[in-house]
Amino acid sequence: MATVGKDATVEEEEIILDETTLAEIEEMKGAGQWAIVWRRLKKDKMGMLGLYIVVFLVIMAIVSWILWQYDDWLTAKGLIPGEPGKPFSLKNVYIEFWVPGMDPNNAVVLFYHPENKFPVDAKLPPSFQHPFGTDGLGRDMFSRIFFGATVSLALGFIGEMITVILGTIIGSIAGYYGGLIDDIVQRVVELLYSMPSFILLVFIIVLFEDTKIPGGKYAVVVVFFSLISWGGVALIVRSNFFSLKEQDFVEAEKALGASDMRIIFKHILPNSLAPLIIIITLGVAGTIFTFAALAYFGFGDPNATSWGDDLNKWQNDLIQYPWMPMFPALMIFFTVLGFNLLGDALRDALDPRLKD
Repeated sequence: MATVGKDATVEEEEIILDETTLAEIEEMKGAGQWAIVWRRLKKDKMGMLGLYIVVFLVIMAIVSWILWQYDDWLTAKGLIPGEPGKPFSLKNVYIEFWVPGMDPNNAVVLFYHPENKFPVDAKLPPSFQHPFGTDGLGRDMFSRIFFGATVSLALGFIGEMITVILGTIIGSIAGYYGGLIDDIVQRVVELLYSMPSFILLVFIIVLFEDTKIPGGKYAVVVVFFSLISWGGVALIVRSNFFSLKEQDFVEAEKALGASDMRIIFKHILPNSLAPLIIIITLGVAGTIFTFAALAYFGFGDPNATSWGDDLNKWQNDLIQYPWMPMFPALMIFFTVLGFNLLGDALRDALDPRLKD
């Protein structure tokens, strides 16, 4: 009797598991691949936290870029108080939160322009007027953090996208054709891996030390960073192509006379997007951290407004004025955390077998 009861319990558990599985299958019935990925992602609380952080940072970067680049236009339209084009206009001192109908002369200050200095207000602790305090030059730290998001995130996204594009093209060609081309690509990748990339980037920065264009030094470094960092992406894409190019749908395309470029970029590459999305998400975090580290060690661009540069300027004031280096460091931390959480969640959502 005991044995029968035990067997019945096992069978009941198996039925419950089967019903749960059938319910999940029914829920995803007719859904596309990305709809299924989104449903899996929503179940990952830490992944959704990472997504919220990334979305917030991206919106902050876009808004800060618009305010900084088009403040004259916004002022001319009456959306920001002041007179456009005048050096001592109100809009050149600060960007204000303004509700239509409010007296422009009594608007509530929200963001100071990050380059404006008020020496009498230097090194003020956090307050209602300056939520993150002021730095050693009298600049509002809250505004520096807000507008620094544009440069910091742009470096991460642009650097990683160039890296992925180069790695994808080279890896696709090597994986599809194989042979001598593949051997050459592997030797080049091995050569790139043998180079101390961080030291090489420092050397490149020193070469372009005299660049006077705002952000110009970082633009040069982004290009060189991408040229020495595509190897890992190329190897992953190459391995995917080796496994996919022998599939029946590729053979069918060849039989129909499709060109190699059509097969590579229209049929095989779209089936390799999942690992590329994960690479981009995790790679952006690594790229941002790399540029922040360069700036922290004094190899940043003094003409740019970025979290890494502010962290470098005030790192020696941590004990006496902790808010000055602390807030840029926290922004770098939360940015890297957000992208890493999102990347890990996407990896699980795109390949559920990793959860087993």
